[in-house]
Amino acid sequence: MIFVIRYIYLISILLFLGACGADERDEAAIKAAIQETLKKKIANFKKVRRQRCLNDIYDEANIIVDSILLEEARQKRDTIGKPARPIKPEKPEIKTILDTLPIAPLLEKDSLE
Repeated sequence: MIFVIRYIYLISILLFLGACGADERDEAAIKAAIQETLKKKIANFKKVRRQRCLNDIYDEANIIVDSILLEEARQKRDTIGKPARPIKPEKPEIKTILDTLPIAPLLEKDSLE
């Protein structure tokens, strides 16, 4: 058991020392990769920002167009409205007819019996 622990300990020390070795990466390739990533992020930012600006412009234009259409509809609408109520006519004068005939019964008393 002690042998396995020493073996694992030795391997971990060797791996640690191997990782601390000289940096063999190509500096030019790293800078090129960073620049390429930066260009992509900038292009994406510009694209998103442009789309937001266009959406804002479309929204404002839509509001303006809607108000223009509403104003045109108001101007084309029939503005005459309903006619005024007619004036109530005056009461006519009631004429009395002068009857010159005396009042007589319609039926005679003998005919009813």
